[in-house]
Amino acid sequence: MRNYITLFLSLIFCSLYGRAQLQPADKQYTDSLNSLINGNAPDSIKAIAGFKLTDFWADNDSTKAVAFLTKARNHSRKNPVLFARSYWYESLIYLEKDYPKAEKLLIHADSLLSRFNTKGIYRLRSMVWHNYALIQQHKDDLKTTLDILINRALPLSKKAGEKEFIGTEYVSIGTILMNIGQYEKAKPYLHQGLSALKDATPDKYYLLVNLYITISQNYYHLKHYSETKKYLDLAKIILDKSDHVRTGYPMAVFWLDYYKSTTRYFINTKQEKLALADAGKAIKLAEQLKDNYTLQEIVFEKYRILFDQKKFAEARKTLLQVVGQPEINTLATNKLRLTEALSEVNYELGNFKEAYQLLKKSKLLNDSLNEDKTKEDINALEIKYKNAENQKKIAHLNAEKKQHAAIIKNNKITTLLLIAASFFLLVIIILLFFYFNGYKKLAEQRAINYKQKVDDLQQKQQLEISRAMLNAEEKERNRVAQDLHDGLGGMLSGLKINLSNWAKHREMQLHDVELQRIVTQLDGSVTELRHIARNMMPQTLLKFGLETALKDLAESAMSHELHIDFQALNISKNIALEEQIIIYRIVQEILTNTLKHARATEVVLQCSENENHFYITIEDNGKGFDTSTYKKGMGIENIKNRVAYLKGNFEIDAQPGNGATFNIEIPISYE
Repeated sequence: MRNYITLFLSLIFCSLYGRAQLQPADKQYTDSLNSLINGNAPDSIKAIAGFKLTDFWADNDSTKAVAFLTKARNHSRKNPVLFARSYWYESLIYLEKDYPKAEKLLIHADSLLSRFNTKGIYRLRSMVWHNYALIQQHKDDLKTTLDILINRALPLSKKAGEKEFIGTEYVSIGTILMNIGQYEKAKPYLHQGLSALKDATPDKYYLLVNLYITISQNYYHLKHYSETKKYLDLAKIILDKSDHVRTGYPMAVFWLDYYKSTTRYFINTKQEKLALADAGKAIKLAEQLKDNYTLQEIVFEKYRILFDQKKFAEARKTLLQVVGQPEINTLATNKLRLTEALSEVNYELGNFKEAYQLLKKSKLLNDSLNEDKTKEDINALEIKYKNAENQKKIAHLNAEKKQHAAIIKNNKITTLLLIAASFFLLVIIILLFFYFNGYKKLAEQRAINYKQKVDDLQQKQQLEISRAMLNAEEKERNRVAQDLHDGLGGMLSGLKINLSNWAKHREMQLHDVELQRIVTQLDGSVTELRHIARNMMPQTLLKFGLETALKDLAESAMSHELHIDFQALNISKNIALEEQIIIYRIVQEILTNTLKHARATEVVLQCSENENHFYITIEDNGKGFDTSTYKKGMGIENIKNRVAYLKGNFEIDAQPGNGATFNIEIPISYE
């Protein structure tokens, strides 16, 4: 089945920025924007014009797009909102050319935009996460795509309050569920999308017709063919209407999807003649639109009809239409499917040798799908080998260092001999004088170099001391927490039980007020003791990993007066344990400071991991503070020391009365 999510993500992109309506030859449009940039307009107007030109050229000429983006960003530096938007526009340049770079730009754009709370910003942020989901879908990571659409893009679209965006997200989620075979789960999302888009205006007919076709496809896979036919008929009504109105997207694309869907419907309702007719229409449209993915799908459908009709020669000819196309080789599963089909039809035609060769090729392709684990093991061995080589280089450098030290020592002895001889060589005393001055400068330089080496060693030693102190601190925390939990906690629990038994044996009233007060105090003591033990060393971190521990920390800090929104993205479970503990302590320290000083009612805790770096953003709506005069007793210096220990970056954006935002970037290693 074709991935409709790709189409739908593209639709929203084109409808918002008009790429389908703008042509590179539209000189009047680009000239008018250039005149704004080069004129006397305010910087904000120049920035917006530059962004529009960046978007215009992003697909056609990336060099021009980058040039206009640079101008626009220079004009937007005094405007935080426009500057944040610039990273969204930069991501458009690399969206289909460099996935890692586009991902990084989109994450950075969202981190900047998240500081503003307007419907326009929510709208743009939903588009940011929409495109991030598109990249994951292109990488065939449908699980991450679905997670981003449900937990990122959809909530932001709802905050923006635009039905077009909300409907788009619902349909996209439903489509991903279809792609992973969850057709029953897809139904409610698709119908929620229909509720949002059913009153679409003629210029948005493409959204509605795409939705009808998608719903029909879902019912097709559920084998509800009457519902399939119902929504295909509704799609055709809109397609016929679209021939007489101007829409925001070329409708030929949807005619292609319609004929592809009717072909499948007719095949499964045993109407082979109608299926072949609509397959022919779909193939013709796919060739006109140069949509080789769809062409490949319809060719397979037509092949299956002809094969079932025992028209093997014609079936083989149909398959050969897509052999050699780059699209067929993009996914190993598609290549395997084509190879198996060619083997099958050649066998029926009596071409046994060719059928056998294709069968062997299909087996190799099938085996290659299971090679990912082997490749990971090979990569791990490569890393170990490189580490071993690096250790050899370090040992070699240490040997060279000792050799240089011996040379320096010998040079000093030689110098002393020369100085002694100078007393007996009066003839060259002047030359020796100049020589001495030169040598003195050299010695000073060597002294500076030596001091630098000593400073480096001291810094390294200080780092090791810090590491040992932190490790010792965590071990002591762990030991004390274990003793409190297992020792004193058990003793208090036993004391409560013994007290209750003692009261029973002495026929005391179990409802005695004083006795109940003592039991209640014991319960409170046990609870407080366990809370202290968990704060000292959370067992959740050791047992279930960093993400679960941070989520538990956020939930434990919440109260009736304070809500914490914890957001996690791509957090690995393989981060080195020492670094996990330090990251946990950093977040714990910031949340503790917020609880003590900020008087906040809302806190957003966002943690993500990307390219061996861990990012922490904590934002509250509290009373804020002046970063130039904050007190070291608030714990910020402690946070800075931990971040510095991991060689990370720490930024605070806070103003009195306007909340505070903490941004932390930490390089990480893996176990």
